[in-house]
Amino acid sequence: MIPAQKFLDACQSYQFDFFSGTPCSYLKSLTNTVIDTPSLNYFAATNEGDAVAMACGAFLAGKQGVVMFQNSGLGNAVNALTSLCYPFRIPCLLIITHRGEPGGPPDEPQHELMGPVTTDLLEALKLEWEPFPESPKRIETVLQHADRYMAEHQLPYVLVMRHGTVEAQALREKKDGRPIGQRQFSFVENLTRPYSKRASRTEALQALLKNKSSRDVVIATTGKTGRELYTLEDAPNHLYMVGSMGSASALALGVALNAPERRVIAVDGDGALLMRMGNLASVGTFRPQHFLHLLLDNETHDSTGGQRSFSENTAFAPIAQACGYARIYSTDDLDDLEQLLSASAEETGPTFIHFRIKGGSPETLGRPKIKPFEVKNRLIQHLKISS
Repeated sequence: MIPAQKFLDACQSYQFDFFSGTPCSYLKSLTNTVIDTPSLNYFAATNEGDAVAMACGAFLAGKQGVVMFQNSGLGNAVNALTSLCYPFRIPCLLIITHRGEPGGPPDEPQHELMGPVTTDLLEALKLEWEPFPESPKRIETVLQHADRYMAEHQLPYVLVMRHGTVEAQALREKKDGRPIGQRQFSFVENLTRPYSKRASRTEALQALLKNKSSRDVVIATTGKTGRELYTLEDAPNHLYMVGSMGSASALALGVALNAPERRVIAVDGDGALLMRMGNLASVGTFRPQHFLHLLLDNETHDSTGGQRSFSENTAFAPIAQACGYARIYSTDDLDDLEQLLSASAEETGPTFIHFRIKGGSPETLGRPKIKPFEVKNRLIQHLKISS
C-alpha cells in the first residue's frame, strides 16, 4: 500500500495538476486527498466521458490532466477516448479501478462481466496500461513511464488500480451544512417564428464570427456545425470537434477553467446537448467567468438525415438556469442573437443562449482540410502566443 499524498506529490513533480473523475470506493482515499490538497484542483464530472473531455480541455490550456474512475464507467468514456483523445492526440493520465478483478475480493454483480474484460478492453482500444503502483518505490518508475509515453505518443496512459492499493484517508473538507434557502426560478419563452422562417445555422455562425475576438476560443460541436464554421472562417482560435458527440461543452469547460482570462465559446447542438446534458451542472457549479454556451437548435439530427431530436419539447434555458448559469436567453430572432452575442463579451459568469434555427446546410458544404491534431496544435500555440 502507498500513502495517497506520496503519489500525488510525485504527480505534481511531473506537472500533473488538473484532476477530474467520478467516484469509486477504491479511489476514495486518492480522491479525498486530491480534494484536501490546496495545491491541487479537483473538478468532479457527472460522467466519465465528460471527465476525459474536461482533461482534454485543460491540456489545450497547458495543463496535464489526471482522470479517475472505476472500470464500470469505462464504457461512458470510450467515445471521448476514441473520438477525442485519439484523433486530436491529446494525452491524459487515466487511473481506472479494477472492480471484479479475477481472483480479487468478492464484488457486486454489475462488475461480474467488466472485471474479467477490463484489461482486454483497454488493449482493444489501443490504450497502453500498467498496474497502479502498489509500493512507494514503484511510484517514480510508473509515473516516469507514463510521462514518457504521453510525451512521445500524445495519447492517454492508463494505471489500473487494484483493491486496497492506497492507504485509507478520510475527507477533511466538510460540506457546508447551512440551508440552501429559497430559490426562485422564472423564465418565459416567446418563440414566434415558423420553422421555415427561422435563421439558418450559417446565419447564426456569421453572427458569432462578427462578435468574436481573436482572444476568444471557439469550440464547435461535431457534425455540420464544425464544418460550417470552418467553411465560413478557419482561424487558429477555432477547434472543430469530430465525433465525441456531446463533449463540446465539457471540453470548453476544461479550457475555461484553465484560461480564465479568455472568453471560451462552446457552440453546441440540440442532439449533442441532450446526449450529455449533465455537464450543465458542472458549468453551473464551477462557474467559469467568461464562458458562453451557444446552443444552435434545429430540432433534428441534421448531419445524419434530419431525424427528430425531440428538442422541440425541451426548454434548455431554464434547465441551464436551474443548473447555475448566471444568465440565460432563448430566442428565434437573429437580431436578438446579434445583440446577445455582442453583450456577452462584457458579461461575467457562465452565459447560456438557446437559439432556435431551421434545418439544412449549404449544398457546397465542405470538410476541414486540416487534420484534428493539427487543429489542436494550432490552438495550443495560439493560446501561448496571445496569452
